[in-house]
Amino acid sequence: MSTSVDPKAHQILAGLAQQARYVHDFAKAGHETEALEHAAAVERLIAAWRLDAGHADREAIHRHFGLSYANYLVLPRTLLQSMPDAWQTRFVALVDELSEAFQHVPQAESYEVEAVTEHEVADLDDAQRKELGITADWFRGETPPDDLSEAHLAEWQAEHEDPEGPVYWRDGEEIDGSDLVTLPAEDPVPHYNRGRTRVEPHLGGGQ
Repeated sequence: MSTSVDPKAHQILAGLAQQARYVHDFAKAGHETEALEHAAAVERLIAAWRLDAGHADREAIHRHFGLSYANYLVLPRTLLQSMPDAWQTRFVALVDELSEAFQHVPQAESYEVEAVTEHEVADLDDAQRKELGITADWFRGETPPDDLSEAHLAEWQAEHEDPEGPVYWRDGEEIDGSDLVTLPAEDPVPHYNRGRTRVEPHLGGGQ
């Protein structure tokens, strides 16, 4: 007894097998970044196969965010307009569908998005802490006498400095050295330039 295979499902499964091989080969070679990129492609293909098979994932969005605490999804306009026309058409249709579904929900008039880098508070240098309004207290609130010479001040600091490290403060509240903070950074994605900028995509997760 022979059974017919849906061509689309066959294509998805073939791509899944190929990406899985890439994951294996890169991981075996110690190229973790490349392996993770192809692992992400595997997840996308699995989601596509489930959808094609009629098994929609009710937590697909939550799973997409993974362990991130992000409350919003930011997509560069330049990269969106660089995708194939058919993809753009599908994407815009879904965005319009989302907007129509939640027209009744109050939402912010606009949002301000900027490129940043993330850092642990303990990894910041003095200039970065100053930029973010963070202070480091090495002496647990103690302050040296005002009339100390430079040499005596150094002695006082060495004697009173907490060996376990400083306590960090921001806006009058203590924060942990492992807390993540952001610093403004240059956006590596070029400006969309009135729809003219294009960045060549690697479709299917290829290199």
